Amino acid sequence: MSGESAKELIGQLRDFHLRSQATDRLAAMGRPAVAPLLEALGAEENEGARWAILNCLGQIGAPDAIPALAAQLEEEAFQTVAHDALVRIVGRDLGAVAGPWLRPEVAQEAAAAQGAPAPVTAELPDADLVAQSIRGSGATALQEARGRYVVDVPVSGGRRRKVSVIFGQTDHEGSDVVIVFANCGKARPENYEAALRLNLKIPYGAVALRDAVGGPQFVMFNTILRAALTAAELHKSIFVIGERSDIVEGPLGE
Repeated sequence: MSGESAKELIGQLRDFHLRSQATDRLAAMGRPAVAPLLEALGAEENEGARWAILNCLGQIGAPDAIPALAAQLEEEAFQTVAHDALVRIVGRDLGAVAGPWLRPEVAQEAAAAQGAPAPVTAELPDADLVAQSIRGSGATALQEARGRYVVDVPVSGGRRRKVSVIFGQTDHEGSDVVIVFANCGKARPENYEAALRLNLKIPYGAVALRDAVGGPQFVMFNTILRAALTAAELHKSIFVIGERSDIVEGPLGE
């Protein structure tokens, strides 16, 4: 079947009477249905259709769907079906939180077990890598300038955070790196010690100072090597930095 046929079947998932047959046909299509399913997942508002999309991805067993499925673990209505789909794809149970599923080796092992090519994103253009990292997550991305993206990320409590993703930077050894950061409010000298102490408690990312219009800002940030960077790893960095920036803004920000 063509990609257009997959889209037609996905549309039928909104109809309770057609859903079961459409699900079976999409699962039978296999990998050609994965991209349309992932695209639909990010926009679908019908709960029954969204549940069916997650089920289809699990039945197909697509390792490249792991980031999108892991993102759904945070949604109470879809946690069970997303977890079942992940277990089906990976072949083992890594729990009901996203982090363990997003380790790069998980998708690689799943692909190897299925005799399929491992998901490769390191050589993707920056824009495609960003797009894949947020596919199906409810986040949106805007390119501000060459190599600079701002991702609007959903966080706990129904709030959203702006997370910047900067390509084209280098570390002290000259290796290409990607910087992911989110502002946490105006930095005041009396809070500097609290920020340093907070860094000792943070298992992923760190608090730093960033010069900005209006004065220095506290930011939550993470730096990742660009070589072999996967969409799953970038997804984790964007969402963890977004969530933790929201948590620390109160104690540190204005």
